[in-house]
Amino acid sequence: MKQVMMIVALMMTALCCSSAAAQDKATPQEVYDLIIKAVPVVQELGEDGLEAFKDPKGEFVYKNAYVIAFDCGKMKMAAHPNPKLVGIDLTNHQDKNPDPAKRKNQDREACEISKRPNGGWMEYYWNKPNSEEVARKVGFVIGVPGTDYALMSTIYDDDANIDELNASLN
Repeated sequence: MKQVMMIVALMMTALCCSSAAAQDKATPQEVYDLIIKAVPVVQELGEDGLEAFKDPKGEFVYKNAYVIAFDCGKMKMAAHPNPKLVGIDLTNHQDKNPDPAKRKNQDREACEISKRPNGGWMEYYWNKPNSEEVARKVGFVIGVPGTDYALMSTIYDDDANIDELNASLN
């Protein structure tokens, strides 16, 4: 009887832990909502508003998602929770697609997508945090009207359909 209780307790613990881990992952809807909340910050504060996206514990970091800002005119990272990435040149940046023939400059693509009136969804491949494992990321990007800034947030997601996500924007 003790063994059965122990097994049940272990199973419950494993279930709770895996459930908690799943809750730490943002959904595409939460990524979209995070970006939509970020746009007015830059519209109202201009360049000063970018500071809000540099705080790794701030309101624009949610679960495993966070807002970043590109200066598409200069092709530079304008804001990121990792201070080492702010200011980097994105001109020749390439994703990590396992198929070298399909590698692309995801930042340049993000800047192009940001010109759409409602923004858009995109996918690219990148290393998982603290790992050499490459995985698919999906992200929502939108331009801040009247500026060269594009705001983006991404999540690792193998299942989201980019066409369906973009169709939901219309």
